[in-house]
Amino acid sequence: MNEGLTPDRLQAFTTLAEELHFTRTAARLNVAQPALTKRIQQLEDVLGMTLFARSRKSVRLTPAGEALLDPARQVLSALDALSASAVRVRDGDVGLLRIGFTPSAPHHVLPAIMRAFRRSHPDVDCRLSETGSDEQLERLLSGDLDVGILRPPAAPTPRLVCRRFLDEPFVAVLPRDHRLAARRTVALTQLAGEPFVLIARRVVRAVHDQILAACGAAGFTPTVVQESTHIHSVAGLVASGLGVSILPASAASLGFHDVVCRPLRGAALTTVMAVATLDPPSTPAASAFVNAVIKTIARR
Repeated sequence: MNEGLTPDRLQAFTTLAEELHFTRTAARLNVAQPALTKRIQQLEDVLGMTLFARSRKSVRLTPAGEALLDPARQVLSALDALSASAVRVRDGDVGLLRIGFTPSAPHHVLPAIMRAFRRSHPDVDCRLSETGSDEQLERLLSGDLDVGILRPPAAPTPRLVCRRFLDEPFVAVLPRDHRLAARRTVALTQLAGEPFVLIARRVVRAVHDQILAACGAAGFTPTVVQESTHIHSVAGLVASGLGVSILPASAASLGFHDVVCRPLRGAALTTVMAVATLDPPSTPAASAFVNAVIKTIARR
């Protein structure tokens, strides 16, 4: 667009074309009449043609003004649409959002978050990828993800911010016919010598190491017979009698008939879920998603 075709000049032109009266047009645009006259003259100079025929008693469009009125309106309409779109982008209401989520997340977390976010931001194109927490951190830093739902590392990661939204204790996960299944609580020391099924370290290193450290503090090193990437599959392997496990308390709601979950006694083991982004977030939609996560979990 010619830099002289400014929105205020085009607006002055189209409004004067409707009113055909300088005083009424100036009042409608909330400008002084000399300023309105100057805008019209500047636009005519830029276009190199007269848009209005003026006399002491009347104002009317010239043939050139008639021919350019609709194009001027179209330009203003396009500018309005662009402005509205910019506001939606700024507010995170549109755009592409690449979301990572860890397979170890409680099974109710992701559906609840996504339902809430889609209700409030239906025009954001959400692309989800199931990825371990450590890999999510790498992909956030490389720009391959915009936001991650993960179990945060023990130490802060430069350039990233992790906002915790869920804390939950660990529980002992046992086959239903296990010797400890009838107990109301289970001490870690009672699991010494048992075969263990654990979440794979490559998926959530911090949680895996946390469990091993807690067992070490209780005086034993667990015999890990199997690792799996999903809480569901860990619980399924426990149900099959392959071993015992330690999982976040949300595992108790997975619905496995042949598995029981018991609170751990004498061990302050908890795990955290967080929503992670670059600092500052890579897109407005990422900021909107973080807010949706915090609000959704707060309401539960």
